Amino acid sequence: MALNPLDVLNGVFSLIFVVISLFVGLVILTRYFKYKEKIYFLVGSTYMLISSPWWPSCISFLVAISNGVGIPSQVYFLIGNVLTPIAIVLWLLAFTEFLYTEKRKLFLLIFTIIGVIFEILFFIFLFLNPSVIGQLNGPVDVNYESFIMIFLIIFLSIVVISGFLFANLSLKSKDPEVKLKGKLLIIAYVTFAVGALLDSAIPLNEVLIIITRLILIASAICWYGGFILPKWMKKFFLRKPQ
Repeated sequence: MALNPLDVLNGVFSLIFVVISLFVGLVILTRYFKYKEKIYFLVGSTYMLISSPWWPSCISFLVAISNGVGIPSQVYFLIGNVLTPIAIVLWLLAFTEFLYTEKRKLFLLIFTIIGVIFEILFFIFLFLNPSVIGQLNGPVDVNYESFIMIFLIIFLSIVVISGFLFANLSLKSKDPEVKLKGKLLIIAYVTFAVGALLDSAIPLNEVLIIITRLILIASAICWYGGFILPKWMKKFFLRKPQ
């Protein structure tokens, strides 16, 4: 069975987003080895893993190019979901480096319980009744059922709420560069949440795939700017009026 144009578009844009996300995460992660600051390791690892829900789409797309059917649904679900709780734990560790440090153990305990419940239910359904998790639409697209969507909303809420609090530290700074980082992080969290929900909650046509993935790509770029702020971005956003 040959890939249809929608599958190809979906697969290509998934691949672009994942490559950019892994690159952004890796660049931030390598700062740890240069500056020996734990925050870079945590944030870089978080962003690499937070893109994992799109990994199976890429892998299945590449496999489908040769076999026409992609990877089995259970493998797809496993790759796309099992690492998400780990990504959230890493992010909470990064977040509590700066805020609510005294409540770190409590936050991690609460989320660990949520994450363990998710993983147990996920593996039970994965082997006994995968349809409770979702349905594949061709080789590269999936519609998740309410079980996954409930936890997805919980995970996204944790990232967005804590992300806003984290970014607010930078917004309070009088340093224009630090304040710009805060603004970029706000955009990153909002766009990621919107893109992730659109991607997982509604059927995507050609136009929506492009829009959704561009939103996610914008999130990756803003995340990169919020933690690294490269010279070209600094020059573009902080240029002085003539």
